[in-house]
Amino acid sequence: MSDQAARLRGIVDAGGGTEIALQPIVLPPSVPIGAVSYGPPPPRRRSGRRTTLKRVQLARAIAVSSGKGGVGKTNLAVNLAVAMSRFGLKVCLLDADLGLANADVLCNVTPRLNLEHVVTGRCRLAELMVLGPGGFRLLPGASGVAGMANLDTRRRHLLVEQLAALERTVDIILIDCGAGINSNVSAFAAAAHTVLVVTTPEPTSMTDGYAMIKTLLRQSPRAQVQVVVNMAATLEEARQVFGRLDRVSRTFLRRPLEWGGAIPSDPLVAEAVRQRVPFTLYAPDGWATAAIHRISRRLMGLDEGLPEETGRREGFFSRLASWLGASKTGTHYPSSA
Repeated sequence: MSDQAARLRGIVDAGGGTEIALQPIVLPPSVPIGAVSYGPPPPRRRSGRRTTLKRVQLARAIAVSSGKGGVGKTNLAVNLAVAMSRFGLKVCLLDADLGLANADVLCNVTPRLNLEHVVTGRCRLAELMVLGPGGFRLLPGASGVAGMANLDTRRRHLLVEQLAALERTVDIILIDCGAGINSNVSAFAAAAHTVLVVTTPEPTSMTDGYAMIKTLLRQSPRAQVQVVVNMAATLEEARQVFGRLDRVSRTFLRRPLEWGGAIPSDPLVAEAVRQRVPFTLYAPDGWATAAIHRISRRLMGLDEGLPEETGRREGFFSRLASWLGASKTGTHYPSSA
């Protein structure tokens, strides 16, 4: 059986088209605010003689992943957190690149504590969370700690237990996964409600992105995977990149992919990174900022024609715990994911 990645390399060719002319998005006068607060649990309501407890909608988990580093994955996660916070949602960004975390660098914050201290029992989650630029909460990961990149099952479950209360106090949990397909990345991505796989028009990025998608769909066949093409020269080029990945996925994995959006090449992004400021705040009228707002609107279902979520959402951390338990026994993640 031939290598699927090799076949993908064979269909990669140069893109072209007209330049993107994105306009800054004007937010609607009223946007939906978060249904979950940082306050105490909701009060009990009386219904006749019975006392009922109002159900809390658990946070939606969105994982941001990539097949290789250097494609702008963390930059996307940080700026999505800023954009969604400005829509009125309570957002927490979990830096789950456990061994090489750097979201705090882009946010220009220097946390005293990180997830390593939580896993080793040296601090509580409440002591770890810091306020990020734009109003979101950041849970910094560890950088340069080899042991965090390869947590054993016991420590991973301990981390999940510490984080479980988080999804009842925020609306959105953004998970900045590490690059590649190690066990930690697979666990966080497979348990998320939506997975954004970030790629660029470069052939190596596309092949590694496809490898990430293939691994994820094998472990979680019903995962909702969206492809975001970063650093695209034109919108047509971004669409062509998505089309190639979608065709290969349909052919070999029997699964169509979802279009997550495109972020154009923008020199203001590099300037913002050097200044350690999210580019949505550094250049609010920039092309890349407009693209981030479009992606945020699509993820939140604010674009016309997108159905609203109905029913009770399954908790991210219960899904993650199930996946970890399944991986320990060598089985796949439950098919309901």
